[in-house]
This record gives sequence, C-alpha cells and structure tokens, in this order.
Amino acid sequence: MKQVDLFEAHAGKHTLQGGVETDAAHRERIDDLAQRVERHRALYYAGNPEISDAAYDAIEDELRALSPTHPVLARVGSASLVTEWEKARHEIPMGSLNKVVNEDELRAWVARCEELLAKEAHSPVERELFVAEKLDGISIEVLYKDGKLVDAITRGDGEWGERITANVARMKGVPARIRERGHLSVRGEIILRLSDMKRHFPGVTSPRNMAAGLSKRFDGQGAEHCTVLFYDVAEHAEIPTCRKRFDWLRELGFGTPQAGHSTLDDVIELYRNYASGRRAALDYEIDGLVVYVDSLHVQTLLGDLNRRPRGAVAFKFASPAKVSKVLSVLWDTGPSGRVTPVAIVEPVELAGAMVQRASLHNAAHVRSLGIGVGDEVLVSRRNDVIPYVEEVVEKRGTSAQPPTTCSVCGASLVTEGEYILCRNNSCRALIEGRIHNWIDAIGALEWGDKLIEQLVAAGLVREPLDLYNLQVKDIAGLERRGEKIAKKCLDQIKNRLPLTLPVFLTALGIEGFALQTARLLVSAGYGTLDKIRTAKEAELAVIPGLGTIKAANIVRGLAARKDEIDRLIAAGIEPVTLAAEGPLASLTFCFTGSGTRPRGELTQLVESNGGRVLGSVTKELNYLILADPSSASSKAEKARKYGTKLITEEQLEQLIEERRNAAGNEG
Repeated sequence: MKQVDLFEAHAGKHTLQGGVETDAAHRERIDDLAQRVERHRALYYAGNPEISDAAYDAIEDELRALSPTHPVLARVGSASLVTEWEKARHEIPMGSLNKVVNEDELRAWVARCEELLAKEAHSPVERELFVAEKLDGISIEVLYKDGKLVDAITRGDGEWGERITANVARMKGVPARIRERGHLSVRGEIILRLSDMKRHFPGVTSPRNMAAGLSKRFDGQGAEHCTVLFYDVAEHAEIPTCRKRFDWLRELGFGTPQAGHSTLDDVIELYRNYASGRRAALDYEIDGLVVYVDSLHVQTLLGDLNRRPRGAVAFKFASPAKVSKVLSVLWDTGPSGRVTPVAIVEPVELAGAMVQRASLHNAAHVRSLGIGVGDEVLVSRRNDVIPYVEEVVEKRGTSAQPPTTCSVCGASLVTEGEYILCRNNSCRALIEGRIHNWIDAIGALEWGDKLIEQLVAAGLVREPLDLYNLQVKDIAGLERRGEKIAKKCLDQIKNRLPLTLPVFLTALGIEGFALQTARLLVSAGYGTLDKIRTAKEAELAVIPGLGTIKAANIVRGLAARKDEIDRLIAAGIEPVTLAAEGPLASLTFCFTGSGTRPRGELTQLVESNGGRVLGSVTKELNYLILADPSSASSKAEKARKYGTKLITEEQLEQLIEERRNAAGNEG
C-alpha cells in the first residue's frame, strides 16, 4: 500500500494517503511475499511446515504492511454451512451523517461549527479539517478480541444487523489477526472494485448491488472478490484526531479510503477535482467526500444534530440524471395510509442500476410538475439511491390527476396538506403498517416484511393481538416457511413480554408517537396506561417538548384504538408500570473507552434492568460509565459540564443492587 505524506494541494495536484492502489516500487516484493505465504500456508495445513509460526507471521505481516488488501490475505478456507444469518446487536450504534450538496452548504456547515465552538472559546476549525472518500458500499462493523477477528455485523438499522462473519473473513483487506490486543471495534465499507467486477462478474453493471449480494450469500462464494476499506474505530480514547485514527488503522494492517488533513478551501478544490475526473478514474465507486473536524475532542464538544454528529458531514456529488418517458403514474397506498405517486418510466440506467420506477413524492409535487403519461422527464437517483422525477423536459401528455379512492381497499381518500391519505383502518395496507410497527417497536428481529404480508393476506392477522394467538402450524403452512422458522418467530414475540409502557405505546403506531414521546409522557408523571388514556389534550399540551399538535394526536389516536387496546389488556398483554420495569427504570447510561467486558454484554445488563443506553453524551444522560471516573477525555469533560455522574462498571453493578434492594424494601 503506497504510504504518502498528508494531504497537500498545490499546482492543481492533490495527494491523499490510503486507497487501494499499490506502490509499483514494491510490486516485485509483494508478489514474492504472496507466493511464499501461499506455499507455507499449504505446507502448514498439509502437516509439513518448513518454518516456525513466528517466521510465517513475519512474512504475512510484511505483506499486509505493503498491500493490506492483497487477495492472498483473505481467508478462503471452508466456512461452516450457513442457512440464515443470525441477528446481532452493534456494540455502538452505527449512525449516518448529515449531508451537504454544494459549496455554499459546506461553508455554512463550517460556519455553524465555529459559531457553536465560539461559546467554548475554541479556535476556528476552517484550517483543521480532515477529508476522506465516501465509499459507495455496504457498511460493516468488524470486531477483534485479543488480536483475532471474532465477528462482523452488517449495519442493518444501526442498532441491529446480521452476523456475516464467515463471508467477511474471506474478503480482501480484512486481517485475520492484528497486533492490537484487547477488544476492538472497527467500521468499514464492503466494496467490489471495478476491475474485480469486470474480471469475475462480466455483464454486471452495479458494483454496490453485487457487493451486497455477495456479502450475504449463504455459501460464501464470491465474497473473496470483495474488498473492505476501514475508516473508523469505536471508542479509542487515546487517539486525538481523525488523521491519527486513519494512520493507526493503516499501521494495524487495515486498508482505508484515500484521506488526509486539509483546509476548507482545499476540500472544495479537491471536490471539484473529483467531480471533474478523478472520481471516474478510481477503481471503486464513491458518492462524495466525508469532511470531518479533525480533532475528536472538538467533535465531541459539537455534539449531535438529529442523532447525527455535528462534527462531520457528507459532501455529496451531484446525483446522476437522464431523460426518460413516462409510461404510467401509479398511486401506492403505504403502511401509514399515505398515498404516494410513482412514475413508471422507460428503463434507464443510472449509477449502475436500471431504473423503471421513480418517486413523485406527493400529490402537490405532481400538480406542480403537471406531469402526465407520455411526458419526457428528467430522472435522477438522489444520493445515488432513490430514483426521483426532477422535472418535465417536454410536455406531451395530459396531466395526471390524484385519485379519489384507495387503490388497495377502494375507500374514499382524504386530503391533509400536501398529502392524500386512506383513513380506512380495515385497509390491508394500513393493517400491514400497524403490524410492522408493532413488530419493530418490540424488537422481534426474526419477523420480515414478507412474513407479515403473508399473514395479513391469509387473514390470520388483522391487529397486534392476533400475533399472540398464532400457532406454529399457521406460519409453517405459508410459502417458504417451516416449523423451525415458525417456532423462532413466535418465541421472539412471546419472549419480549411483558412490554414496558413506552414500548407498548410506541407499538400501537399512533401518528407522531415515537418512543421518545412515550418516554416523555412517562417521565412527566403519566406512569400508567390508565393515566394516559384519561388525560385531556390541554393537560398533555403543557408538557415541555410535547405541544398541542402531538397532544391532540395522542388523545385522538388512543381513542381510535380503544377497542384494540382493551382486547390486548383482556388477553394479558398489558404494559408493566414504571416500578415493575426494573431497578434502572427511567435512567439513561452511556459507555466510553475500553471495558473489562464486551460493550454488548454491558448494554444487555443495563437494558435487562430497565435502563436505557444512549450512544453519546447529552443533557438527558444520567450516568457515564468508564474505567476511570477522573478521566479528562472529551466525553468525560462534557458529562461533567452537564452534571452527569461518572461511574465504573463495578459501581454500575452496585447501583443495580442498591436500587433493587430499595424497591424490595418499599414493597
């Protein structure tokens, strides 16, 4: 791997550190090392080793230092047979970034960061930025324990993903062993290099889609052609900057995207350079650059915006767009009852994917476009993902008119602002939506969208209570199901009983009723279902953070679901009170730094005792758990500023025991 100086911009040339290109000066040495690694590996597994393990490790380490993504380093031994991927929880949630799409927005982001930091008496960050390529691939968390690869989990919903360790272990750029001991979580992106796609998958046009398919194949075939590049490490307190973080990852043998230290003006110049040709010359796809405030301490001070870090932003490239012809306009009723217009267009290739359906967003957008069948329209893939009709290029057909009845159930539609909606609670689309919401809220991971659709279509499920009345034979009798899957699904929902009050309320799927809203109600003194059901709009509206609109939605939504709630309670599916949730009920916790136990184990300890784990230090955090409460890390300093208590793992266990004993004495 070619290692160069930090990012420089001069004479119109940009140099970045990292990437997947190999320094030609080392090619002969790399080829020699690769042949020796393969030969000695074969001799070892044949039972006839010629050199010691230490000597073999030295050869492999040198190869990894020169070419971290060399295919010889991928583990391609026989993996155990996989028939389904196990769900796994991330030790630290894998979130996403806020985005900017032009230079003015990037400058505004920097200005906002400096405005916030001015209150902290910090120097400007404009000249202390870090920039990296934003890979267009599949996000993954890879875990190492005592230097050995032990787990690899897809991003999923950010909290839970799928454990595809066997496949990731076969990929280029994923070391089987690293020098770092202890527990380490690194983040990366699975990509398929264009040269590998051309060589091994001729005819394929989308490397991202192909990488996604290969990474999830049960037999693991083809995973060895994928590459993983890494860009982050979770909770490594002694690393002060993004620059040092990337350097450290490379030192451990991980491949990284091209990245380097920069100023704001240099970032903009580099962006233009990529957009005008550098991006097209890469052997892998990127959809933008990621711009960070270089100091990790300053990133912590900046905090989050909408659960996304303020100290980093995705600087996206303009979405690709092409002209196509509208063949029809469909009006799809979604799970919330909202009717969404979709344009069916003549197939057009955008960013490696063939597009035939493009979003029209809402009825107001359809009216503003005046779009109709036969029109030529400009179709884009916003963020290189979502097909979207941007404008009418040439008007040739009659403008489409919004429907008056639901395409699923035939009920009359209503108009609310920019949207048209189906309000028929018996509509199959709405039933599926309510069941989806219940399953998601209670965290039943084995239930997929297709299974819910099958159960609703078969008339076996119409409301949440029906889920608890299902028998193994009901699910096993559906297409592509069986007793094993059926039992696992039913165990999932039953093992999550009893539900806490916030989860129960969220699972009902009332409009505007997120988990945070439910927790707000409980913390405001509405600790039982009866109290909330009998509350008046005016009473709820005065709760800080709620307001009149949410209060009205809550009261109206609970009234509309009265009979359904009564049936759940009669069947014993009743939320437990705050006192019964556990000794840590209503308390929030966050972990930082290395612990004596895996993060997942500690998270389970908190949640099983009724507590809630946050991903970062905020004003609502009660306890920050770390190895040394006197730590001067940025998270610890921020916690002290908010008045948060800093405790160790041992003190956490003492807190659980003390609160459990106190609750027992009160009883």
